[in-house]
Amino acid sequence: MERNYSIDFVKFFAIFAVVCIHTGTLKDVQGTVVDGATIDFIIDTAARFAVPFFFAASGFLFYQKLLTLHGVKAQWRYANKYIIKLIKLWAAWFAFYFCFDLVINFIETEKSRTALLAMYHDYIESFLSLETFYYGAGHSQYHLWFLLALIWSVIALFIFSKARLVRVLVVIGLGLNIYGLTGQSYSFVLDLPFSTRDALFFGGFYTGLGGLFARYSDRLKHAANDIPDLHYVVLFVMLTLMQLLEGYVTIKLFGGNTGEYYLTTIPLISILFMFIMKHNSIGKGTRLSQIGSRAVGIYVSHVFIMETIEVVITRIDIVSVQDTLIWNIMFTPLVFVASYLFYGRLQHIKKYGAAAIQSRGAPFVYPKNNF
Repeated sequence: MERNYSIDFVKFFAIFAVVCIHTGTLKDVQGTVVDGATIDFIIDTAARFAVPFFFAASGFLFYQKLLTLHGVKAQWRYANKYIIKLIKLWAAWFAFYFCFDLVINFIETEKSRTALLAMYHDYIESFLSLETFYYGAGHSQYHLWFLLALIWSVIALFIFSKARLVRVLVVIGLGLNIYGLTGQSYSFVLDLPFSTRDALFFGGFYTGLGGLFARYSDRLKHAANDIPDLHYVVLFVMLTLMQLLEGYVTIKLFGGNTGEYYLTTIPLISILFMFIMKHNSIGKGTRLSQIGSRAVGIYVSHVFIMETIEVVITRIDIVSVQDTLIWNIMFTPLVFVASYLFYGRLQHIKKYGAAAIQSRGAPFVYPKNNF
């Protein structure tokens, strides 16, 4: 199966967009020259293509691999391995953030037996909820909702693919996705009492859409080749501006709750994927594609880096620096670069640590990270 380097290239910009969303670029800057809140809203809304792209890319690559395997057993083994790998990734980082938050709470709690026991009890109790394990809320592991949603979405894609009903999955997912918008920025139409940032209303559709692109890749690539590159650029810019307008109207004018995804995100991701299918070697051999190939590492670790920096700033009592323009400009790239380096170091330790443990036995072969 030929590697699509363009996906890694776009992943670089997508993961940087995710970091921008979570760091709140320029949101704390106030002044007559720079309106930080407005700039942050623009960046946040434009960056909302990122997570749908990750879902779609995962569905595309997963289904594309299935098509290269012959026989139900081989496909089942691959799907099982893929899903278990996702579960292990989620579990490992969930445990990491559980310990991280516990350490922070310990530091900030009075060092008495009564206070520490009360903190520990409340902390454990706060984790035992649907919001924590499904929606990803309340603690530093909130961003891991993506992995859980991806697990359920991939399971659904595999089941529907075996029944030859991927198109049905996408149609059902589209309906749920549009309905889920009422739990997002369209809450002024119907304010749902539950979150729609999950596999059912969000991840399932875009993962299925990626699978559909893989299923009909030959036809779509032929159609994509007939569209001039300039048209792709114009369409991408226009759809991004339309997403900004949609966000402004639904959230700012009509008071929608939040904007994790929009209606215009659907054609935006579709056009982006058509362009990727036409040009599958963009960024090949570049540093950007190399970083993009490690997007999952930056994703799972960037909240730790972000929270650690903020804790340090608070402990040394220089919180006021967060209101400065230079800090707000530098904070996002600082978190991004530090997350990349931190995850790379973790992989290095994992690789050579495992090799050292097995040095007396069979030679250790370090498995490649395919995410």
